[in-house]
Amino acid sequence: MQKTKRLLALVLALLLALSLLSGCGQTQNNAPNGGTGENSAADEEETGSGQREITDMAGRTMTVPEEIDSAFSTGSVSAIYLYTLVPDKLLGWNYELNDLEKSVILEQYHDLPNFGQGDAINYEAVIAANPTIAFHVAAINDGTIDEADTMAEQLGIPVVVVSSDLLDAPEVYCFMGDLFGVEEQAEALAAYAEETFNAISGLNIPEEEKVRIYYGNGEDSLETAPAGSSHGQIIDLVNAVNVADLELGDGSRVQISAEQLLAWDPDVIVVNGEPKADLTGSAAAEKILNDPTYATLKAVQNGAVYGTPNAPFSWVDRPPGPNRIVGMRWLAGLIYPEYLNYDVDEEVKEFFQLFYHVDLTDEQLQQLYNGTLQA
Repeated sequence: MQKTKRLLALVLALLLALSLLSGCGQTQNNAPNGGTGENSAADEEETGSGQREITDMAGRTMTVPEEIDSAFSTGSVSAIYLYTLVPDKLLGWNYELNDLEKSVILEQYHDLPNFGQGDAINYEAVIAANPTIAFHVAAINDGTIDEADTMAEQLGIPVVVVSSDLLDAPEVYCFMGDLFGVEEQAEALAAYAEETFNAISGLNIPEEEKVRIYYGNGEDSLETAPAGSSHGQIIDLVNAVNVADLELGDGSRVQISAEQLLAWDPDVIVVNGEPKADLTGSAAAEKILNDPTYATLKAVQNGAVYGTPNAPFSWVDRPPGPNRIVGMRWLAGLIYPEYLNYDVDEEVKEFFQLFYHVDLTDEQLQQLYNGTLQA
């Protein structure tokens, strides 16, 4: 068994080395999930007068300035992508940041304006702020293309679309590197994301050892993300079994009953809490552990109920953006520690340095895990 693990580690290291050598060039050419693969610098055409023609990840061609001064994020995932790579280009947030988010986000970005999202976007305020482009993260489909074209007409600026699929994160960062002229920084973030996907997909967990997980949301932890949904994606990606094998219906989350959770009897429970009610993941986990309703659950009896770290954004969901990359490292470490070929703490610290621009101390790291980090 030990020889097998060492061999696997060597193979993964070789794969990682190859991916890092190829970098953004290979990521773009592969276009793994929704992307077109038409987003490299070679696909841009200079049109003169400080303009260039680009093709976004939805296959839409548009003219943008060579220098992009600011970008309006159309939603919270778009804002996270912009903050992680080009924070100085972020026009504003899509809601008011809470104290937990401010505990990690750099202070100079705390008071950026709130432009809203979805049906609540303040288009007049966005137009008055005069962004160079709008940046839109979404599933790549005809509906998204129509939505982006309509928004471009409303705002009078190019709306650049990139894929929301987590596995496309390396391609998104490479695309952004070309778009904003920060290729070196984008390469580092894309490489970390690709390394994470390679390391965890290579864990090779036998079917009989796969952990059955329930993921809970909200004040009662009874809202869940069904298997196959975008909000429950990292459960699938870490080689676990999502016990919520349910029809998606009209939304991507489903409300269940306590009786349903008892019937599923998962090996592990991961809960997100409710940021709007100031309920952390760790506090939500304590509620389940101390609730006599759930005393018979295997996960409760084994103490395998965990709160999702939520600073500055949930590591599992809400929103379903690149914030989940570090969640993959953390969750795999919780459920498959004997299979890991990396140190979770070191990987979390590296993620926070690369993506959130902060160097975590050991004390701050433990506070993150415990849900007690303060601004």
